[in-house]
Amino acid sequence: MKQSPSILPNALSLLTLVGGVATAAPATAQHQKTIDTAEASNVTALAQTNQKLATSPDRSGQNLVSARKINETTIELLNNQQQRITLDFYGNGIFRLYLDPAGRAPHNPEATPAADILVENPRRGVKSLDLKGDANNFTVTTPQVTLVFDRATGGFVVKKASGEEVFQSLTAPTFDKDGTHLTLANHDGEYFYGGGVQNGRFSHRGQVIAIENTNNWVDGGVASPTPFYWSTKGYGMMWHTFKPGLYDFGNTQGNLVKLRHAEQYLDVFFMVAERPEALLSSFYQLTGNPVLLPKFGFYQGHLNAYNRDYWTEAKDNRGFMKMEDGKTYNESQKDNGGIKESLNGERNNYQFSARAAIDRYLNNDMPLGWFLPNDGYGAGYGQTKTLDGNIENLRQFGDYARSKGVEIGLWTQSDLHPKDSIEALLQRDIVKEVGTAGVRVLKTDVAWVGWGYSFGLNGVADVGRIMPKYGNNARPFIISLDGWAGTQRYAGIWSGDQTGGDWEYIRFHIPTFIGAGLSGQPNITSDLDGIFGGKNIPVNVREFQWKTFTPMELNMDGWGSNPKYPHALGGKSIALNRWYLKLKSELLPYAYTAAAEAVNGKPMIRPMFMEESNAYTLGKRTQYQFMYGDAFLVAPIYQNTAADEQGNDRRDGIYLPKGNWVDYFTGDIYAGGRIINHFDAPLWKLPVLVKADAIIPMANPNNTPAEIKKDLRIFEIYAERGTKAGLYDDDGKTQAYLEGKRAFTELKTTVKKQVLTLDIDRTMAQFPEFVKSQQTELRINVSKAPKKLTATVGDAKVKLTQVSTREEFEQGTNVWFYDAKPNLNRWVRAGEESVGEVIKNPQVLVKLAATDVTENAVSVTVKGFEFKTPNRLLVHHGKLAAPQFNKQQSKAQAYTLQPAWDAVENADYYEVEHEGQIYSTIRALNHLFDDLAPVTNYSFRVRAVNADGASAWTDFQLSTVKDPLEWAVKGVKATTSVQNQGGQGTDKLFDRDLKTIWHTSWSNQQATPFEMIVDLRSVNQLERMEYIPREDAGNGTILSGSYALSTDRQNWSTPVAFNWEKDATTKTVKFNETTAARYVKLNVDKAVGNFGSGREMYVYRRPGTEGVMQGDINRDKRVDENDLTSYMNYTGLRRGDGDFDYVAIGDINNNGLIDAYDISCVGVELDGGVRNSSDKVRGQLVLTPNVKTYKAGDVVEIKVSGKDLHYVNALSFGLPYKADELEYKGITLKGMKDMVNLTYDRLHTSGQKALYPTFVNRGNNFLLEEGNPELFTIKFVAKKAGKFNLKAVDGLLIDRNLGTASF
Repeated sequence: MKQSPSILPNALSLLTLVGGVATAAPATAQHQKTIDTAEASNVTALAQTNQKLATSPDRSGQNLVSARKINETTIELLNNQQQRITLDFYGNGIFRLYLDPAGRAPHNPEATPAADILVENPRRGVKSLDLKGDANNFTVTTPQVTLVFDRATGGFVVKKASGEEVFQSLTAPTFDKDGTHLTLANHDGEYFYGGGVQNGRFSHRGQVIAIENTNNWVDGGVASPTPFYWSTKGYGMMWHTFKPGLYDFGNTQGNLVKLRHAEQYLDVFFMVAERPEALLSSFYQLTGNPVLLPKFGFYQGHLNAYNRDYWTEAKDNRGFMKMEDGKTYNESQKDNGGIKESLNGERNNYQFSARAAIDRYLNNDMPLGWFLPNDGYGAGYGQTKTLDGNIENLRQFGDYARSKGVEIGLWTQSDLHPKDSIEALLQRDIVKEVGTAGVRVLKTDVAWVGWGYSFGLNGVADVGRIMPKYGNNARPFIISLDGWAGTQRYAGIWSGDQTGGDWEYIRFHIPTFIGAGLSGQPNITSDLDGIFGGKNIPVNVREFQWKTFTPMELNMDGWGSNPKYPHALGGKSIALNRWYLKLKSELLPYAYTAAAEAVNGKPMIRPMFMEESNAYTLGKRTQYQFMYGDAFLVAPIYQNTAADEQGNDRRDGIYLPKGNWVDYFTGDIYAGGRIINHFDAPLWKLPVLVKADAIIPMANPNNTPAEIKKDLRIFEIYAERGTKAGLYDDDGKTQAYLEGKRAFTELKTTVKKQVLTLDIDRTMAQFPEFVKSQQTELRINVSKAPKKLTATVGDAKVKLTQVSTREEFEQGTNVWFYDAKPNLNRWVRAGEESVGEVIKNPQVLVKLAATDVTENAVSVTVKGFEFKTPNRLLVHHGKLAAPQFNKQQSKAQAYTLQPAWDAVENADYYEVEHEGQIYSTIRALNHLFDDLAPVTNYSFRVRAVNADGASAWTDFQLSTVKDPLEWAVKGVKATTSVQNQGGQGTDKLFDRDLKTIWHTSWSNQQATPFEMIVDLRSVNQLERMEYIPREDAGNGTILSGSYALSTDRQNWSTPVAFNWEKDATTKTVKFNETTAARYVKLNVDKAVGNFGSGREMYVYRRPGTEGVMQGDINRDKRVDENDLTSYMNYTGLRRGDGDFDYVAIGDINNNGLIDAYDISCVGVELDGGVRNSSDKVRGQLVLTPNVKTYKAGDVVEIKVSGKDLHYVNALSFGLPYKADELEYKGITLKGMKDMVNLTYDRLHTSGQKALYPTFVNRGNNFLLEEGNPELFTIKFVAKKAGKFNLKAVDGLLIDRNLGTASF
């Protein structure tokens, strides 16, 4: 994007460094042209002399020859290849590094359509920019950073103003067929964050992350990448590109950070700052601040299609959903003679309408903020014959929704703007949808955003402009899937469609949400309890609980096997889900304040290291907990630790930073600086702790933002020593906040000698909707009744009257009430299941009469204040002996240790110290430590604790053992011929985690017999295979079948039968000494319940041997781009050719030919690999010539088409021809999608000429069209007359699983 020109005074003279001595040049020197065409003065640091240059070291071929100052923000370096390196400062601590070997000036990233990653004005002033040079270095300095370029290597070091090194580029950037590479130093204790929505990860030290949408929406996938990361050393990097990338943070080489994008030029921004939030702020300076969600966006949203499906009554009363008429109905997308749904119920179909869905929320007293009525393929939002008629239908629905306090939105399947070629049902006109129908939400999806991040960025930018323009300055609420750098300034992100109903989807989303915020995407969410699954009440309740403390909630209905309303599962889930939805509505002022802070820096969902930074919090140890704003520590229940059948459980491993922390739901106080365990978490209770000093702004419980009392402000107070906080507000629905129309209130508590003082400063309000006259309500957490309360409003003292009942308090003003037993479980309706009373610590409730809060400050003093709840874990008294280490009961494995000790009389719990951390509140006689290294000795010490104190420590050591899986093949994948349960795929069978399980689909009650093909990813000399059933040997435990082995998946050994007992013991298959295979095929004939399941499966190679990776034609023990390049050169090579033996290792299917099968062994590993599938290729190719005979000069064309094609991922065949008759001219592609064309016209050693049309997919790229598509045309020119008699030989079609079909 173009920058404003900066013209410096003409009087500046040219300064030249010669031999390190500056000499003045005439002031009339010509002005140099800068990258933005501005004229500027010139400061040049030249090489000392040509002789000096000739003798200076050339370690990289990228020697820096000269440097000059172009203008007040820009330095230009020149290397010895005459390539210009531009160093452009966008602030004192932000600079752009640009190098294009092709010589182009800095420009926007290349993309179709074009899009802007940078904001319109990304620059800030640069106070000063100095350039110095000598024989060894060029040094560039601003008030904040110093860059020292090594003239010999082209690398550079970046330092703070203090001289402390921040980061180092070890060499100049390099360029090859994979793109542009940048290598930085990786220091001990350095941690890395960012990269966008990296599912299941947020701390990347030692890892490799893909900066590319992998369309894999579960753990390990990438949904919305961001080409930005930052380091705890105090720097960040954003690659200015739309091309995919790969960031290696010490995975392949521990001391290096290797960065790569698929560009042929370098364009990166570096930023230097002390704190994480400052680095994020720098990223926002360049790419835009995150949008502040409208207030309704913090509420649950309901999404479904209400303009497409048909409903029929279920005769057995076991249908999909029970309706208001008391009958149960099934839903179908096909016209089955049922009742068709609609938005407004205008066809006497109210209970099947979108209006009825909104009413269900309100009738069940469930909060709802927004609603999407067209979330489904082919749905639309009206059933008229014109787009305008459908928009009118949408407007009527919008009016109804808004009358209930609910905003409406649309899912985007097709274009946003009208296209005559599209039928009215699916036509879109975003301008009228916003301006006429009142649409305020847009959700983009894979069906619309298209390939390429610029497409998605342009789309959300379009809506970001249209919604305010045509929607009365409405604030856009956009939720996108395929984000990139810059998306945050328009949209929030959701992580894609997941199954749900399983702990896995809670578990991996916790670090995902943390990582998104650290990547500059603080507005992050995922589908509530998934989209397809459900029916698991504990998981459903826990999902609603933890997402109370996240920005958004998407309830995706209509895709799964059960309705997705919060009350849909019945039982205790109804009242519990309502409780947490109400709590989310009450916490809106707190959340909105945190969201406003996230616009400039700290995300709402914060990693624990933002609260307390140390080695424990910087890595993965705290990945399953987070801070929500400044006050709340949230530790979701993400797995079944020790749950009973009702879902009552506990939470272990909660790290508490230093200071005291209060259980938000009970008032129990925990000392920080330790890791607490056995934290009680009955089904109703999410583990949430709040700082001992916290001020939490709240609202009255409500179902929509329209129900919030604007004349009432509520503050919940936790006080120990005192703290400061703030309350942010604006109109919550328009863009006016960007113009400064907002409000802020400073809050402060102090505690001195049992006197608590709360000071609420005057509100600085700048928006007209702000209600100045407000009541003030306080909820002060105490452990006993205070002695006296006083208040001051403005300059006037206010008498506070104590009342004796909650009812008197609710009806009075200038009153206070001591609530000795607050009951939190207030939302159970008649006839609903309840968990009973939930009593927390006492509270003092205060209500002050309304006052003009912009004119009057408020101060409340509580004398006799005390908040010291008894520790209910400490009940025993008496002397404590030091625990005795019990080695016999201790358990040691390769990666875990579970030390045990003997019970101590009078002990309430135990504490273990390990690697500087105290693991506390352990109420068992052992504790599990994981993520350890094999064959390593670890030191521990344990002590007992009771109400009188702690015992002496007992020191002991325990060692991990040798990895029993040392020779088990890693990276194993498998496919089955039957469908597997969502979240329990075959990957769980090879994840080396005995806590996970593989299971065939629960809905398929006759899975057996079925086939499983295990892919070891390399050919191994096999010793044995182990299968570990479920612990209870329950459903799916394999009992009998057979196995066969193969190296190519085509030729299998004779099947060998097995029969196993129905128990949980490990089942073992021993192989012959000469057995070598890549594939193991299991034909499962019998299994418990006719399902398939298992905890783990290990396939062991013989000790001391290594697997041979198929496709590793370069023999460098990895399969990568280099192998693909080699295969390009050897495609069509046959046994007998002079150089075949050299690459015979590449003939993987041993057919004496380098063909598409061999190359596919590389292709399926590239770009993130392929998805598992049990599908198989079939079909053949048909060659149709345009002539039967030809004469010299004739064009001979052969059309190649498919016949009955299915699941084709690659293809090849040979076409021998006589070189004296025909001359090959090329191939014209038609239906080959994005397959890599490796066609080779080869002359064999024998003298035979043959064409080898060969096409292979990279990774999970598009398959060929099904059926009979026209694929390509081969063109020859005849050298002499002849008859067409060419025939294809060695024809192969290959699928993603490397299955083949010959033709």
